[in-house]
Amino acid sequence: MQTDYRDILLAIAAAALILCAVVIATMEPPAAEAPALADTHTPAITRPAEPDGTDAPADSSSELWSDDGTLHRIKPLDIPLEAETQWAIFEACEYDPGLFCFLMAIGQHESRFNPDTQGDGGDSLGVFQINTRWHTGRMEALGVTDLTDTAQCAAVALDYLRELVSRYGFEPESHELCLAYNMGPSGARKALADGITSNSYSESVFSTYQNYLEEMKAAPGVTSTESGGAE
Repeated sequence: MQTDYRDILLAIAAAALILCAVVIATMEPPAAEAPALADTHTPAITRPAEPDGTDAPADSSSELWSDDGTLHRIKPLDIPLEAETQWAIFEACEYDPGLFCFLMAIGQHESRFNPDTQGDGGDSLGVFQINTRWHTGRMEALGVTDLTDTAQCAAVALDYLRELVSRYGFEPESHELCLAYNMGPSGARKALADGITSNSYSESVFSTYQNYLEEMKAAPGVTSTESGGAE
């Protein structure tokens, strides 16, 4: 009787183990935890505040000076050219007052600073009356495309003046350089050989040049330098 009771307990225990095994076998494994998605939301951009004008620098004399010590909002000369144009040309002259004033004197005589001036049957154009028959190659080399633009026209005139001095030996800022600019180097050499050291053109240009030089020496922001030039 005791043996039967033990057999029954063993049978019940075996049945329980079998049932547990069946239950475990039929259970699904727990789902793996999904990784957190990266936050693809673009963070808001904080834009700088628009200037409201309250921090604008005062329009004092110190703000008129550029980094190289020149004034770019005051005209070097009292002539009908904008201050920016004059300073652009002055810079091309390497801030040489003598060269700048000489070039401006030529512009005054040739066109009275009118960029639409035409001469020589339409061949000479701009403030400095650049003759396109003789200076097309120079214009191309300098990248000049519009002689009615005074700064571009000045670049050609300035390059020509420098060539007359460096290549042909004419004295800087002189009557003979005026002759060469007006007549060409060959014409000027012939005139000089004939004893002609000046004419009405050179006298007009040179007189204006001297006046401009005196005016510029007295102008604020311009460092005066000794400038050559024949009397």
